[in-house]
Amino acid sequence: MALEGSIKDFGLADIFQLISLQKKTGLLNIHNKEMTATVTFNKGQISYAVVEDKKGEIEKIGRLLIGAGKLKEKEIDEAIQIQGKTGERIGKILIDSGCISREDLKEYLSIQIKDVIFLMLRWREGWYRFDSQEIEHNKEEQILIPTDFILMECTRMLDEWPYIESIIPSDDIIFSQSFEGEDAGALFSSLSPGELTIFNLINGERDVKKIIDHIQLGEFDVYKILATLKMSGLITPKSISSRVEEVPVSKGYEKKHLLTVLQFAILTFILSFILLLLPIKEMVGINDIMSILEIMKVRDSRNELFHIHKAINYYRISNGMLPDSLELLQKEGYMKRGHLIDHLGSLFVYEKISPILDYRLYSKGVDKKLGTKDDIY
Repeated sequence: MALEGSIKDFGLADIFQLISLQKKTGLLNIHNKEMTATVTFNKGQISYAVVEDKKGEIEKIGRLLIGAGKLKEKEIDEAIQIQGKTGERIGKILIDSGCISREDLKEYLSIQIKDVIFLMLRWREGWYRFDSQEIEHNKEEQILIPTDFILMECTRMLDEWPYIESIIPSDDIIFSQSFEGEDAGALFSSLSPGELTIFNLINGERDVKKIIDHIQLGEFDVYKILATLKMSGLITPKSISSRVEEVPVSKGYEKKHLLTVLQFAILTFILSFILLLLPIKEMVGINDIMSILEIMKVRDSRNELFHIHKAINYYRISNGMLPDSLELLQKEGYMKRGHLIDHLGSLFVYEKISPILDYRLYSKGVDKKLGTKDDIY
């Protein structure tokens, strides 16, 4: 018997946890008025996820691989044609044809899965159906992500999303680089490699969506970095992409989009007017920008600590003891590799005090030194 109903009555996170706890294998289909998503489970773990709109399947992995220079559009088009005839997944077709390696496929599939789950968990209405069934898996090609881990990741992202969305409200905004001067080097030195990569992709022509398609990061990570760059003054909104005019949309969406554009234009005008009235000496300087960046990175590091604490507790519940190291949490799938490093560029410090209960977890803070007053707990 299938499990089905409305996500208003039974939240998607609860459904995911139920499938995970019962170690079910099968397909979870969720749809609303605009989109349909499918998540594949293998013994309670997530092995695949894809979303499609009314035009058809949206294979983010294809766009990611093209953007990273791993594939050409012609190779993707040929793979899609083969998929239409055989029904095989795009990833398997690309591996069999020698276009990509299994390692590349797994890496980019994990990004696609996280983005799809994050999108689904933001839906406020829709319907779900889970069918328990045997699914053929190729062990060499499949990726298995612990459901608890992906839910924990997406919960962290959902917590931060309202703030990020208030800064970057749409994926059709085009940004331009805006900070130049003698102090630019000092500011850039505080940026992470990911932030610098995205900054270099901003050319006054690419909108947010195109930047997402050009980089080996998930949608949330790109939005977050763009928000940081905008708040630091390194980038400013230039215009709105015209691509939205090429896609038929509902009247309700058109009104909402026009309202967003109008609000965006008014805000830009007001800020420009205020800056014109300000004396030069009162304008934001490099030290102020650095402070903003540091404050945001301290806040993000504190949020990361909260989720590492949750991962440690998950491990303790599952194994009856504390992990010996954060690296073990990473190896066992409770957290990702990037989470070993705080947003200020230092490894998180984990000290196991007793086998079961006591431990200490903190960041070295802005000065990157142990035992100073700016350590983050």
